[in-house]
Amino acid sequence: MNSVRIGIIGMGNIGKHHAGYLLEGKVARCQLTAVCSTSPGKLADYEAKGVKIFGDAMEIIRSKTVDAVIVATPHYQHTSLGIAAFEAGLHL
Repeated sequence: MNSVRIGIIGMGNIGKHHAGYLLEGKVARCQLTAVCSTSPGKLADYEAKGVKIFGDAMEIIRSKTVDAVIVATPHYQHTSLGIAAFEAGLHL
């Protein structure tokens, strides 16, 4: 594997922070390939940068477009999304 394909679930302040350093190439061998938000307005800039966008967390988890996800949603969603990602064979 040449690089790890990263997806971000939740594109609020924390998700945008993670997306920023990934898009700038600050993490070796990691590539931001997908983002997910229930607020479509938060995704337009990423689609223009060649990042696949999703409107539902389970879509990105099942998509086979990522090897790992960053869960940047409110804390009460972390466990259920983390379990779903783990069961789908993704790293967190």
